[in-house]
Amino acid sequence: MADRELRKKQITAKRQAQILNAATEIFVRKGFADATIPEIAKLSGLAAGTIYIYYPGKRELFIAVIESLIVIPVQTIFKRDSKNDLTHTIQDVVDDRLGMLQSEAFPRLMSLIGDIQRDAELRSMFTEKLMRPFLGYMENIYCERIKAGELKQMDPELVVRMIGGMMLGINLLKSIEGENSPLNRLSKEKIAREMINFILFGLSNNNSEFKQEIK
Repeated sequence: MADRELRKKQITAKRQAQILNAATEIFVRKGFADATIPEIAKLSGLAAGTIYIYYPGKRELFIAVIESLIVIPVQTIFKRDSKNDLTHTIQDVVDDRLGMLQSEAFPRLMSLIGDIQRDAELRSMFTEKLMRPFLGYMENIYCERIKAGELKQMDPELVVRMIGGMMLGINLLKSIEGENSPLNRLSKEKIAREMINFILFGLSNNNSEFKQEIK
């Protein structure tokens, strides 16, 4: 019985990987609006009906593609590193995200994000079904680390968005600046190290609370 369940899980994982890989290729190549489930099915080597077993429709499949690129890798790291010190966990996340964002996958991801901006219903589903739950997950982790005495009290909703924005922003700047960007002269290891230092310690040499009132 256990072997049968394991085999079923393996088949499911394999089919989902086939579907997501094919869907990513078709969505990037044709855009969300022009992509079709039959095209994705053909590229995946599966029947269209099989795709509908796992994903009710094209929008749900598109969101699953984004989830596989953005959400699942980060959640996997935090679950794996749940007992590790914060510095180690952040280093793993930064290394992983820089690796993805500096790879050929990043332009493809940006293409998919562009589709989200152009489709109001898709954007609403992306926000409600994926980003808000994911950001809430990260906020809970931040709160847990505050309770553990590892982080100071700040607004969790703001903190997770600032860090996420920095991760995306640095790679967008690199793309916009092109070949002359200083980011191209730095190794991934150097960029990761400085980002980790910035996240954990900021810019100030003074470790005490910054008291100056902002006017």
